[in-house]
Amino acid sequence: MAPTHTPPPPTIWARLHYAIIIGIGTAAEHLIHSSHFLCFWVIIVCTALFYSVLAALLALLATLFGWLASMQKQPDQRRPYSGPLDVLLGRSYRASTLTPEMCANNNVSIATFGDEYVVAYRKAETHFASPSARIIVATSKNLEDWTEVWTYTTGLDDLREVLLWEFKGKLFLYFCKLEPNKRGFKPRGMHYTSTSDPSLKVWSDIVAMGRSTEITWDIKVRQEDAGPVAYKVGYIGNHYAADALLTVVFEHSMDGETWEPVGEDIGVHTGGISEVTFDFTPSGDLVAIGRNEDGDETGFGSQLFFAPKDNLGAWTPLKASLPYRFDSPRMVNMEGELVLFARYAREPYNFVPEWCPFGLQRVANLIIYSAKPKGSAVYRVSPPRVEAGQEGAWSKQPVELIRCFEESYGDTGFFSLAKSSTTQEWVVANYASSCHSHAPWIYGQLFPTDVYVSRCLPILR
Repeated sequence: MAPTHTPPPPTIWARLHYAIIIGIGTAAEHLIHSSHFLCFWVIIVCTALFYSVLAALLALLATLFGWLASMQKQPDQRRPYSGPLDVLLGRSYRASTLTPEMCANNNVSIATFGDEYVVAYRKAETHFASPSARIIVATSKNLEDWTEVWTYTTGLDDLREVLLWEFKGKLFLYFCKLEPNKRGFKPRGMHYTSTSDPSLKVWSDIVAMGRSTEITWDIKVRQEDAGPVAYKVGYIGNHYAADALLTVVFEHSMDGETWEPVGEDIGVHTGGISEVTFDFTPSGDLVAIGRNEDGDETGFGSQLFFAPKDNLGAWTPLKASLPYRFDSPRMVNMEGELVLFARYAREPYNFVPEWCPFGLQRVANLIIYSAKPKGSAVYRVSPPRVEAGQEGAWSKQPVELIRCFEESYGDTGFFSLAKSSTTQEWVVANYASSCHSHAPWIYGQLFPTDVYVSRCLPILR
């Protein structure tokens, strides 16, 4: 009889991590969806009845100062970008439908197909995993009027991380199935469907692909001597676990369906990195960035990668992660510049000192980060200077803030971009909560979000 393998018992940090997630999730659902205005006045009246009117007045005074304190905005300590690149944004149009019982519209992707713009996005009750989640595909010619053309749901899986991309006259839709456990993040593998139908109403059967825990995050199509080649980056591993260890995978394809490693191995990095985006410099080198939420020996925050054009499968990371998180990133080459669209957080992610136990750092950093406000922003990424016979040298501040998005708060900062087939403009898609700028990230995840699109024009002064 073959020996059986008994997994090791969970560590104290694994138990703590699970208990905190359960506790916060349960309390947040009851607290955030209650009538806050009514609860406030019930507490004030009870204070006056059971203690004293003076105590109630002091509580009102403390509320006033707390309200005033929430209006103050701390300055960003990072040096803003001051070069010739500028990014202009047009009007925002809502692309998602208003459905009261399914009010979370998120995880959006946008592409062009023929003479139309196409969006795909997730619709569910909240941001968290749900078996009711569905994928909506809609089209528009003018960005203002959107028509739903296709819907997909299983009733058993959460669906998210959608990715639309066109390749050789065919439109692909990649997405991930997950367990419908709103207290966790357990992928059931990537899947895809495709269509050549101009109306986008007829799609192929759903096909499973990749590894069981894989999340595909970005795909770029590049014209090469042999024709167009698709490059795909993603990650596999036990994301959000107390012992999380993730492998960034990088592959290429000639048909959009079968993928092979770009280098000798499918994995290009192992650590705490997830949600990786990339693009190519004008000289053909590769630059990538991924969030380091789970942490590793390089710290917490975000990690930058570089690979030379003659060895695109050999990714070299920074020795120390950037302290800021650039969540749900999307990097594109605009006018020869590497432009990054990502979530905006004013403070560094690594709040807990490094001398604390690593498990405590992982749990506490995530909780504190979730309790702070978030926005959306556009950044410029400076590629490393490559000299003959030497590795590229990054600048001291390789990611610089160009501008923030207006009215983009709460749960936001999940970008996708599509290049116009007739003009130099781009169209950017994002989703955002309907809340004030000082509302924390977790607040936005439990309340309605909508998908918005707007024109985007890069210019060099």
